[in-house]
Amino acid sequence: MRRRAFLTGSAALLSACASPAPQREIEGELLSTWEPTPHPVVRKMLEMAQLQPGELLYDLGSGDGRIVIAAAEEFRAQALGFEIDRDLAHLSQKAIRSKRLSRLARVVPEDLMTADYSKPDVVACYLTPEGLAKVTPKLEAEMRPGTRLVAYKFPIPGWTPVQTETMKDPDPNIPLHEIFLYHR
Repeated sequence: MRRRAFLTGSAALLSACASPAPQREIEGELLSTWEPTPHPVVRKMLEMAQLQPGELLYDLGSGDGRIVIAAAEEFRAQALGFEIDRDLAHLSQKAIRSKRLSRLARVVPEDLMTADYSKPDVVACYLTPEGLAKVTPKLEAEMRPGTRLVAYKFPIPGWTPVQTETMKDPDPNIPLHEIFLYHR
């Protein structure tokens, strides 16, 4: 199914502009808008998941690839990101190549609903509550015992976290950052 999604600007910005924001065609269903996860939060997510060298991490809705890149660069893990926006996936791959991480990291322009969740050791995600509700049944059906899942900002519906962390942002105008760790 083809969908058009506004990927830039906010409602206020759109109404203030004379011309509409650029549109991109997206293959599949958009389960989150892109909002980059702050770098300190990325590091904390990977630390909470106890990501080890050589393990496989999936990043759902990987955006600019920062979780995939950090997993490969800082933790020497294999990392695969799923990003439905082809432009973001392309930019992520470009960043991965520029950091010479292609042997460890990759972002594919695919719908995360097509992924095989029986393979990763760790799953990372920052999806909307609606997006989490849609992917949760697939995760429950496919994730193998022992897989760790770390979610940013929103908890997984119906799951009980084994650990929750709250981080303050240096900017007092930004709300607290919540991270949820789950074990299957």
